[in-house]
Amino acid sequence: MAEVLLALEAPVADESGAYRVRVVGRHAEDDMWEGWLEFEPIGHEGDTLVGPVESRQPEAEHLTYWATGLTPVYVEGALRRARRPIIVRTHVAEEPASHAPAPRAIVVSVPRETGRDAVLDPFEVARKSGLELLTQELGALNRPRLLNIITAYDLNPSGEDIAWMTDPQLVRFIVVAVEAQLMNRVR
Repeated sequence: MAEVLLALEAPVADESGAYRVRVVGRHAEDDMWEGWLEFEPIGHEGDTLVGPVESRQPEAEHLTYWATGLTPVYVEGALRRARRPIIVRTHVAEEPASHAPAPRAIVVSVPRETGRDAVLDPFEVARKSGLELLTQELGALNRPRLLNIITAYDLNPSGEDIAWMTDPQLVRFIVVAVEAQLMNRVR
């Protein structure tokens, strides 16, 4: 609860008239003491002007000591601050609309059954020219042709989801599968 710490004897005046000055303080929620000035009109109509917090102190005695040292110039400035408060704009953090991301969409791409009409035989290219040339030739093909090779030569027998793979990853998938099958045939 606020209490009057000190009533100043000398009034203060500005273009709107003279005011009697009181220093008011209270124990704040953060355990500090805060003080401000009130200006009560003398000889003219109007509400009592209440200024913003002018001082924060750790103890009530410190706030009272601060109040006893106020100069007339300081009190005039406090009257101006009470009449024209400083506006401080702060950014208010927005609240999220959700508490978790949306679930991932699972897209299963079913390669079309085309039989063995793939544009190239990866086993033949690998046996004749090597895996490096196979990688280069596959790199020149588009995604549907790469998927067609995988299907036509049964390079994905476990049915892994490969729809998420990029074209370079599909090329690598084919080369690794061909290499593994060729090595198994040699043994």
